[in-house]
Amino acid sequence: MIKLLIADDEHIVIQSIKFIIHKFLDDVEVVGSASSGREAIEKALDLKPDIILMDIHIPGINGIEAIRQIKNSYNDAEFVIISAYEYFQYAKDAVNLGVYEYITKPVNKYKLVNVINDLSQIIYSKKEALKKEMILMEKMNTIIPHLESQFIHSLLFNSNTVDDLSFYEEIFGMKLRYGYAMVATVKNHEACTKTDTISISLLKQKFYDMFSMQLKNICPCLIGPPLLDRVVAFIPMDEKTDAYDLRNISISYANKLGEKIARNVKIPFEIGIGKGYNIELFTKSYKEASKSVNSGKGETVTHFEDFHGVLAQQDNYPIHKEKLYLDKLSTGDLKGVLEIFEELFLWLTANNPNDVNKIKSKLIELIIISQRTVNRDVQDDSLLDSEFLIQLLSIDDPNEIKLNYMNYLKNLLVNVEEKKSKKLNGFIIKALEYIDENYQHNLTLDDVAKEISMSYHHFSKFFKESTGKNFVDYITELRIEKAKMVLKDKNANVKEACYEVGYTDPNYFSKLFKKATGMTPTEYRANSISRGVM
Repeated sequence: MIKLLIADDEHIVIQSIKFIIHKFLDDVEVVGSASSGREAIEKALDLKPDIILMDIHIPGINGIEAIRQIKNSYNDAEFVIISAYEYFQYAKDAVNLGVYEYITKPVNKYKLVNVINDLSQIIYSKKEALKKEMILMEKMNTIIPHLESQFIHSLLFNSNTVDDLSFYEEIFGMKLRYGYAMVATVKNHEACTKTDTISISLLKQKFYDMFSMQLKNICPCLIGPPLLDRVVAFIPMDEKTDAYDLRNISISYANKLGEKIARNVKIPFEIGIGKGYNIELFTKSYKEASKSVNSGKGETVTHFEDFHGVLAQQDNYPIHKEKLYLDKLSTGDLKGVLEIFEELFLWLTANNPNDVNKIKSKLIELIIISQRTVNRDVQDDSLLDSEFLIQLLSIDDPNEIKLNYMNYLKNLLVNVEEKKSKKLNGFIIKALEYIDENYQHNLTLDDVAKEISMSYHHFSKFFKESTGKNFVDYITELRIEKAKMVLKDKNANVKEACYEVGYTDPNYFSKLFKKATGMTPTEYRANSISRGVM
């Protein structure tokens, strides 16, 4: 619906225009009228019309000046001048103000209808274009964070090269050839309960969100995805910036960031900063920032250059990450395993840039530990892949080594899951056989769990996942099916069927039977006899 405002001091003109619009224009609504220039300005700003019909010669502020003032605050309306005279002296001003048309009084209804129809098409086209632009902007706002994550991930894990850097510069609207890394980590929390763990996870997520939002408010930057206990940012700078000035600027940014985060998130954290480098050396800056944040100085913000003499001696292998890697591996969490492995591999390549043999040596050690971890779960030594070890030793490109190792991890976990599945399938078969042999006794879930050497709680979940039914429902359905077979014998009665399938109360048995079949045992037996089933 097109909204229209009429500004004219003649009541009869306003009524005539309203009549024409009501009769000939279904999708146009007159939202208001004004009899002076000041009132026209106020109503235009209040009602936000799409079209304004403006008389030039109205009391107070004239029409041209009213148009000018309205456009200063609200520039989305289209203007049509209506006047009893051809004020040619106003023509230039009208053109400069973008007035669409000039209609003389008395208003010709056909002229007015055509003008408003034409304007309506223009307005609808603008609205449609704006809608498409907003949809595109919304999509871009959704995509850009993913592109940021992809960009940072590529810098960290793909040999520090980025294909088509100019493409990313255009997308992000900033120069990316030089800059430094900023790393923020959340200090370790000891969670006592499941509730504590959830609370800490929520606080960490809030911290990561706040880091991203506030740093972007402080300076142009790109934020990577959270990496377990840390988040990484790339902050581009002019490569001509003096190193000392760059250090002070970066510390200033980090201090502002730290203050804003501390006011909003009650969680201990530290921020580390690396030196500025060309984009190809981003991992070097990242490594420096990571060292800074783990400097042990207990300061919220640490720049590598302020402690580089001390930090150079503090580059120990992240054994806590390796333990976390093994924990994820033992639970079959492939996504978690790959994420932690990438961090471990980044440490290995950053600390052994020219010694691929050291990298391979550590990975072989990691393979052996990984095999031991998964073998405990499936009791199978055949998972050790000697062919992969030989293949690994023959590769010298770090990227190829990483990709091959990640494929090895995927295959390893798939293999483990298959073996676990086969083992569990054997368990459920054994459990169902035991139930089938003993259903007529007072059989409990605990009895079956003990038979297959599984804990009560784990078996309850395992049984439901394997059969799609809980234990009680399964036993009930089995007993009812067995009872049907008994009742088909013309010499058997309801009590005998009840006792034979494991129930001691015939009334209770009859209720369960009717609920399952829609008939009482007696009705079922009679129906079977009439159909000649016996």
